[in-house]
Parts: sequence; C-alpha cells; structure tokens
Amino acid sequence: MTVRKPMKSRKNERGAVLLTTLLLMTVMAGLAVAIMDDIRFSVNRAVGVQNAAQADWYMRGGEAFAENWLNSLNSPNSNVADNQAGFAQIVLAQQPIVFPFGEGQDVDSGDLGIVVSDGRNCFNVNQLANSKTNKITRGLLADLLTFLQFDTLQAESFAASIQDWVDGDIIPEQGGAEDLTYSNKSPPYHAANTLMVDITELRAIEGITEDFYLQMRPFLCAVNDIKPNKINLNTLHKEQWPLLAILFDREDGEDEASAQAAQAVIAQRPLAGYATVETVWALPEVKALELKGVGKDMAAVKTDLVNLEIIVRLGGQTRRQQVSFSLSGDTGAKLLSRRKAF
Repeated sequence: MTVRKPMKSRKNERGAVLLTTLLLMTVMAGLAVAIMDDIRFSVNRAVGVQNAAQADWYMRGGEAFAENWLNSLNSPNSNVADNQAGFAQIVLAQQPIVFPFGEGQDVDSGDLGIVVSDGRNCFNVNQLANSKTNKITRGLLADLLTFLQFDTLQAESFAASIQDWVDGDIIPEQGGAEDLTYSNKSPPYHAANTLMVDITELRAIEGITEDFYLQMRPFLCAVNDIKPNKINLNTLHKEQWPLLAILFDREDGEDEASAQAAQAVIAQRPLAGYATVETVWALPEVKALELKGVGKDMAAVKTDLVNLEIIVRLGGQTRRQQVSFSLSGDTGAKLLSRRKAF
C-alpha cells in the first residue's frame, strides 16, 4: 500500500527551495556589486596614478622649456636688451603662458601653464642675518612695513623680531623676540637663529598673526643668502611701489614724497623699460627728493633670479610646482630649487 505525503508538506518544501534560491541570488548579487565596486575603484586609482605620473613628466617638460627660454635671455647671439624687455612684459602681464596638449591625440587632453615672476622684487628677510648691515636693513624693513599701513612701533617690533629669528645670536633686539619669548608658548619652541628656508616661517614669529602675514607676504621673501635684493625697476608691478619707495626714503621722514615718486617711476616707465638705473634717478620726481645717489646700489634694470610656478591640469587633477633659476651671463640659467606646491 502506497502512502502519499500530504499536499501541504510538498508546498512547504517548494516554498523553502524558492526562498533559498532567492537568498542565494541576493547574496551573489551583493557580492557581484562589491566586486564591481572594487574593480571600478582599482581602475580609477590606476588611471589617477597614471595621470599623476604623466603630469609630473609634463611638469619636467615645462621646466626644461623654461630653462631653455631663460638661457636665451643672455644668449650672445641675440639682442639681450630686447629679450629683457620681453621678459619684463611677461612678468608684468601676471598671466600664465598656457600650452594645451593631448587634443586629437591618443592621450588625455589638458594644459600646462607657466607663471613667471622676478625673484628680486621682494625684501629678502635673510639679509637681516648680516651683522655688518642688519641695523640699516632692519630700518628699511620697518620703513617697508610702515608703507604697508603698519604703525611705526608695530613695524619696528616686527622688523626686530624677524631679525632675531634669522640672526645667529640669542640676544633679542629692542622690541624683538628670542627663545625666552617662544619657550613660554604652548607648545614651546625656539627661535630658528638661522636663515629662513621659506617665507611661511613668518607665521611662527612673535606677533605675526594670519592677517598680518597676508598683509606683508607679497612684499617679503626668503632668498638663500644674506645679500639684499636689487629691485628690478622694469618688472615692478604698480602694487609693488613700496619696495621702490624705501629706496627713496629720506631721513627727514617725508614718506609721502617717496611714495609719490615711486608710483610715478612705475607709471611713467617706457614700454621697453628703463635703460639704466641712472635714467630713473634723473627723473624730475626723483631728483626733487635730493637723494644724491642714495639707493641706486639697491636697484637694477634686469634680473638674475627668476621664479616660476608650473601648473599642469590633466585628467581632473591639478598639480603645481615652484621652481627658481639664477641667471648669469657666464653660466646661463641654473636651477636653484624645485618643490611641489599645494
């Protein structure tokens, strides 16, 4: 005699099989999605790494191009005066030289930009480490800060504190700050007592807040020597007149006359630039200051230090690099520094 299972039991078994099948499909679908996400992430990461490496090569290419161009400025086979005039126009434009790449080729499209600036058109704070001239240069820095709308006491205090940061001794100047000041901070630290590597070190100096730093930053720099920068009269922007005004500054405190003369020199500058420093000191606005040649040794009509910012845009990435070259008639362009910028 055959015994049959109840119909209800068979239906329960079919339902269990269906649920198990659906559960397995759900798990497999989830695993498939996770695997695809991992694959997509890996692909995007690989593309990003490839683009980053390619961007670095484009950046090196931009650097090589700039070096060749800078060498042409002092080439004996070309008109140096015309080249310097062309260089000045590029600096004054304050716009990047842009080179697009990749369009119509089997590579991602993007562009390379080079921003050129004159590395001498700033006050080198490291010259304050020169014990023979630091008193004079500290006064010039205080004058510069005064032209930047800092009050006199504040300007003198900042100038003294910056000197204390870069000079080799541990004795504070009047109004300055040395280890005793910084050791009482939280966390405590020491004054560097050596040359600044980067101008951003200003933020560590006593009293220089973020707002004060942003106010003085465009006019200060940290060149790796203790010599004063010779201001290039042909590449000064109109906003940089205070750098020239401190060369015109007189002992009688006529700051307004110095400021007006500096602004006039920049406004009246010929398109081809001034031929000599003497040409500027012979202008009526400058002669009226009765400088008797004072300040001429701190001015120039061509540069020997060029800063470049190289910008590469590729595959949704933007990479920046700052490069400095020295220029010499004997050795041409020489790489001084290279660093990533963020």
